[in-house]
Amino acid sequence: MEQLNFVIEAYGVVGIALTAVLLILFVVQIVMHCRKLIFARFDFTNRPQVRQEIPAVSIIVPLFGEDEEYLKGNFRNLLSQSSAKYEVVAVYVGKEDSFYATLNHLRRYYNHLKTTQIDYNPQYPISMRMALNLGVKSASNECVIFTTSDTRPATTDWAYAMARGFMYGDIVLGYCNWARKSGMQNLFFRKHRFAQTRNSLVAALRGNCFGASISCLGFTKSLYFKVGGFGHLDLTAGEDDLFVQSIATADNVCVPLCEQLRCEDNAPGSLGQWILEQHRLGQTRKFYNTRALNVESCELIARVAFFVAAIGALATLPLELKGVAALFMLVRYLIVSIVDAKCAARVGDKGICAWAPLYDFFEPWVQLVIRTSQPKRISRWK
Repeated sequence: MEQLNFVIEAYGVVGIALTAVLLILFVVQIVMHCRKLIFARFDFTNRPQVRQEIPAVSIIVPLFGEDEEYLKGNFRNLLSQSSAKYEVVAVYVGKEDSFYATLNHLRRYYNHLKTTQIDYNPQYPISMRMALNLGVKSASNECVIFTTSDTRPATTDWAYAMARGFMYGDIVLGYCNWARKSGMQNLFFRKHRFAQTRNSLVAALRGNCFGASISCLGFTKSLYFKVGGFGHLDLTAGEDDLFVQSIATADNVCVPLCEQLRCEDNAPGSLGQWILEQHRLGQTRKFYNTRALNVESCELIARVAFFVAAIGALATLPLELKGVAALFMLVRYLIVSIVDAKCAARVGDKGICAWAPLYDFFEPWVQLVIRTSQPKRISRWK
């Protein structure tokens, strides 16, 4: 009793309470991050097989407009995948006969390429859903994979890795990050998308799939037509998340985690473009189910609360308790960095763990600003 009175007299009730709160938040943070190690350790081949062999797949890519650079670069990369039975279904939305002729000319060199066209009319704009729906109908195989013209498979075995996932599920989720560029801004973009993608895939591994990327999303045609394809046509982005939520169960989703699974999207060129992308995705959150919203929000809230408590402790508590707060922050940073490094290594995403402490501290405040500035309506993209 005397020792307790001494501690209370030395540090005060407020100091002891703040330290206790900080300890609780520290433990919560460590537990939440350690649970993400399933991303680094999960062996999808331990799941029950739903197919006895790797199926042939159809990769559907919509082409809005005449992107000659894509045909010369990333499209040939997609057509040159190895160790997989697959076809590529290119859905061209436009009316340039010369571009469509160039696209068809590639069929002389790639006999697994299939092409189809939708004439573009400004009076009757073609949505992404319409293009993808035509691609699914044109696909020869039951198992289909969506990707985009902004996406580049990081390896020549990407199609094989995605197709292999269909042995263990009717929905296959891939891993996609922004393409790597120089500069701190690009590092922040890539680190943020890594965290968001990793969190959604961890949720899928735990039987609560709530997110997917249109850049690397696979499923069966039966599931697609069962729910009528994409809904929520008024959204500017994020309908892929809601579509997956409508067909996913705890047993039919496979995440074939490996280095070959990774692909890359064209990175935003500016902070303004990145914020607009976040606002577009933010329109989807109001349609999430409660469990998905909790998964997305809990880590952010816990991290903000921990930093607020730590800053308060460093600013107001006696020297000894400041040392305790600093130790909590240091240990947390080490654990977060180790977990992130192991998860990034699982999918071969290199160079995103640099400056982890700076990102870890500033990212939640950036997210709070983005969410509080969310506009009610954003113009529809093509």
